[in-house]
Amino acid sequence: MSPPQPPPSAPPLPQLEPSDHSPQLPLSAGLMLMPPPVPLYKHPSWSPDIFRDEAWLRRKGNSKKRRSKSVTDEDLDELKACIELGFGFDSPEVDPRLSETFPALGLYYAVNKSYNDAISKPSTSPPSVLSDCDSIPSPVGSPHAIVGPGDNPRTVKTRLRQWAQVVACSVRQNS
Repeated sequence: MSPPQPPPSAPPLPQLEPSDHSPQLPLSAGLMLMPPPVPLYKHPSWSPDIFRDEAWLRRKGNSKKRRSKSVTDEDLDELKACIELGFGFDSPEVDPRLSETFPALGLYYAVNKSYNDAISKPSTSPPSVLSDCDSIPSPVGSPHAIVGPGDNPRTVKTRLRQWAQVVACSVRQNS
């Protein structure tokens, strides 16, 4: 049996010459090229940890986008969870890698330092709120540094709430 022959009225198909690079078909050949194959993706099977894994992937993606000095509620929750699990952050210096992992750690160290300085400072005279505020330099994480005069009231409220939560963690850790 011989291969089918084109009808006599059809023009002959061009012959391609073999070459070292990929062959180029002329557009007049009338052949449709196949689109490139769609890559295959692994379909995750259900696991009890799937929600945690998804949250981790979201957070991992967002960490590159958000590298500002602001601390989120999620950052504070992570720090509180670490302290509740028994992890202590009592080193005199902030580890940059650890601080990058836990963004609320810088605020915690600033508050903790301020708290420890206030406890260890001998008090010979009755405390005066004004004199205490003027004599203590404003650390990076204090309310004086995290709230600016032109800040949005909602931002001020959030930052003060976060600061209070870190103070509570620091007091719990030191007692």
